[in-house]
Amino acid sequence: MREWRDAWTRAQHATDALREALNGMGAGVTQTSHLRPTVSRKGTAWVDVGQLPAHLAEKVAQVIRAGSLDHAGPS
Repeated sequence: MREWRDAWTRAQHATDALREALNGMGAGVTQTSHLRPTVSRKGTAWVDVGQLPAHLAEKVAQVIRAGSLDHAGPS
């Protein structure tokens, strides 16, 4: 049971971090209300993102791409 609770805590922290990041990108409460922490039967922590508006998903993709390019080594 402790492993499951630890996984739940990780999932909750990850959910909070994602919500905070999306809010920082201009997402409103209604746009992040679908975020939910969850834990699989095997004890893996997950964040269920539900549905994101298309414009917000595009912003997320831009940020991920920019971060990937910042950390990319020489090609």
